[in-house]
Amino acid sequence: MTSMSRALPRTPHHQRGVVLFIALIAMVILSLAGVALMRSVDTSLGAAGNLAFRNSSLAPVNQAIEETIKAIFKTTPRPATTANDATMNYFVQLQAGESKNGVPALLAGDYYTMTTAYTGAGLLPPIVDAVSGTELRWIVERVCNFPAVTQPEIIGHCDILPPKVTTAGTDNKCAVPPCLTLPPIPVFRVTVRADIPNTNAVSYAQAFLR
Repeated sequence: MTSMSRALPRTPHHQRGVVLFIALIAMVILSLAGVALMRSVDTSLGAAGNLAFRNSSLAPVNQAIEETIKAIFKTTPRPATTANDATMNYFVQLQAGESKNGVPALLAGDYYTMTTAYTGAGLLPPIVDAVSGTELRWIVERVCNFPAVTQPEIIGHCDILPPKVTTAGTDNKCAVPPCLTLPPIPVFRVTVRADIPNTNAVSYAQAFLR
């Protein structure tokens, strides 16, 4: 007698669950890869945009600093620096409310907050770059913690440096006697904020003048 045996075929429902599970895992992996790729592209675009904004704001920022130098040091007669002057965006001492990064309160915060405070202080309107549309606002502060007027007050409450004279060396010390004896002069700080309206792009720059 010959016996015959044969394997019973698997019914389709034995395999459908496994294939579906594997397909779902593959879809999750592809979704995560797609999200990671999008975030990477967004980060790259953001970095490139910030770099382009920084480069485009350099020339206007330099313009604001040059305007300050002209107003304080090159105007004849030289303006008084012992009182606030809104026509130069000038303050006789460091302003209260400065941020940890050294940004004055009048230039800190979001665009709406900043423009409200800046305009309310009666300062000059912003310089608008014709090419990029960048808006520049700036303030000038004498680096003092007191509205000093007299020389003893300036020496006691301000960051000061000796004035540059023709007989001085590179360290401002007398190199060829006799040397002129001139009173020390305070240091001025210029803070510039650059904004592109309707965006979150903000750039700050500072310069110290004497």
